[in-house]
Amino acid sequence: MESLTYHKAIAADIEMMCEMRVAFLTEYLGKQSEEAENLLRENLLSYFKTSLENNSAICWYAKSGNEVVGIGFIEIHDQPGNFKNPTGKMGHVMNMYTLSSFRKNGICTNILNRLVASANELGVIAFELHASAEGLPIYAKNGFHIHTEPTMRKYLVTNNESR
Repeated sequence: MESLTYHKAIAADIEMMCEMRVAFLTEYLGKQSEEAENLLRENLLSYFKTSLENNSAICWYAKSGNEVVGIGFIEIHDQPGNFKNPTGKMGHVMNMYTLSSFRKNGICTNILNRLVASANELGVIAFELHASAEGLPIYAKNGFHIHTEPTMRKYLVTNNESR
């Protein structure tokens, strides 16, 4: 394995970011239809372009030689403050993904630390994430705790699809 390098994503990296998100989701949820993948890519291109431009998102990635082998993303949003986070600035860590052949090399931890530091430079002091079973130990080791409030979701269904 070549030495690893870490990079903060810029506009020129958006297509790679889309492909890595699709790879992550495919590994996590299984292969989807070509139509679903194309629709997702189209929306991701727009989202990443806007979010990188307005600093509402940060992405860091790892490379081994010329190959992108890991990636992470943090979405920054404002919400009403509370006693632990008076400003309400929240960082939502997501899309933490490392190619399977590069796992167990500290890539996720290195990317996570860079994401948190970059968001903190923008005033974010509170972070949240949804973890896979494999990711729980990594996040716990890096100071994340299981939050006791349950999360509930509702998806509006279109075209008679069920979710």
